[in-house]
Amino acid sequence: MVDQKRQADSKLARQPVAFLRAEQIRKSSSAPHPLKLVGLSLLVLLAGFVAIQLQTIPPALPPQLQVAKSARLPAPARLLKQDGKTPETTEPLIRVNVTPGGTDSFRLEIRGQYKLSGLEANPNSEVSLKLPPGPMTVEATKTGMKLGTAETSLTQIEIVPVESPAIRVDGHLYRGRMRLFRRTDGKVSAVNVLPIEEYLASVVDSEMPAKFPAAAREAQAIVARTYALYQAQHADPKSVFDLFSSQRSQKYLGVEYVDKNNRRLAGESESSRRAVRETRGIVCKLDEKLFCTYYSAVCGGQTINGKEVFKDATEALKSTQCEWCRESPHYRWTTELSRDAFEARALTPKEKPKLLTIHSIQQLVEPGQGSICQFKLKTPADLLAVNGIQLRDRMPVGTLPSPHFHVMLEKDKVIFKGRGHGHGVGFCQWGAKGQAEAGRSSSEIIRHYFAGAKLTTLKY
Repeated sequence: MVDQKRQADSKLARQPVAFLRAEQIRKSSSAPHPLKLVGLSLLVLLAGFVAIQLQTIPPALPPQLQVAKSARLPAPARLLKQDGKTPETTEPLIRVNVTPGGTDSFRLEIRGQYKLSGLEANPNSEVSLKLPPGPMTVEATKTGMKLGTAETSLTQIEIVPVESPAIRVDGHLYRGRMRLFRRTDGKVSAVNVLPIEEYLASVVDSEMPAKFPAAAREAQAIVARTYALYQAQHADPKSVFDLFSSQRSQKYLGVEYVDKNNRRLAGESESSRRAVRETRGIVCKLDEKLFCTYYSAVCGGQTINGKEVFKDATEALKSTQCEWCRESPHYRWTTELSRDAFEARALTPKEKPKLLTIHSIQQLVEPGQGSICQFKLKTPADLLAVNGIQLRDRMPVGTLPSPHFHVMLEKDKVIFKGRGHGHGVGFCQWGAKGQAEAGRSSSEIIRHYFAGAKLTTLKY
């Protein structure tokens, strides 16, 4: 669960295809002189030998093609067998809501061949629905959904492409299959269903900068894998998804995406795929059970006791010192807000009519002590208790990088001096970077943040 918004900046390169064309040896229409027959035969044998050698040696690519080849994506995975059935896999599947909260409509594009299936009364029943080629808009109707010009009374449809990645939703290209839902509130949602390891390749790049050391990114892969599997394990049985694609769960951008400037950017890389491969199946456990491996960008020198923030936090999420994140620009920060803006937001709607102004602020718990900051706001009528999480949530979005800060109330403004970025519980991403640069392994990094945790490799 992460508050920062990081994304990969490298453009995807396309891989040109090189063909090897065999030269044909044609016979002359005139017969050779008898004395030249032996020599000609030798030439034919020699040419045949050279042709055989050429077929076994890959053709040299020009320099620009070699660069493109090194940056290409892996070959598309085949999701359907030749008989149209889905190959069985023992690798856990993750269901990711890529339209968090539902939406009035979204853009959908499917490349190549695919199969449509219903998910309602008769699950996996094939749907005979002719979809228009190219991008289309998906929206709800009174009884079902409309996909481009095609309408259906079905409210749940699964799209399974022959090869993956092949499906785009709102400019994001995703691996695996896509499930479309018409919600009861009249909105539509898209849920990406794919193997956990393929999902993680994008999460690592979406959550952690590519320039961070390999050990830090491998630790991120393990933490993200554990978090995803824990969420899937504890999802409501009636829910149609396990995770959000936003920072409400873990940031997940897909294989590639189109930004607001219409640039195609990579959502995963060879570096992120390598981090996932090197840690395949490795998860964190406490007392032989998966636990929720919360993490944030920067703890600011001391992680927070998880039980003060999250109800499902385990003993592994104890407060621990971390001086490894000092290089982060959010290790320490200062920001200001006008006093009027602060007073307008610091009080709840029920409190505002009665209290109106804040005379002073008393800080009960300072930041950096492993606990949530506590405050008392003195108003003309009463003293109101509030903590750092509540104050942060009430301020304009982006004003306070974390809920760990000191507040100074001045005549015309309020000054916040804080530490860290995010909730500060568990794994510290910038701290992982610092530890990796000091030579620590991914397992050592994880054990520093999760007390008593054991790393286990799942077999799939």
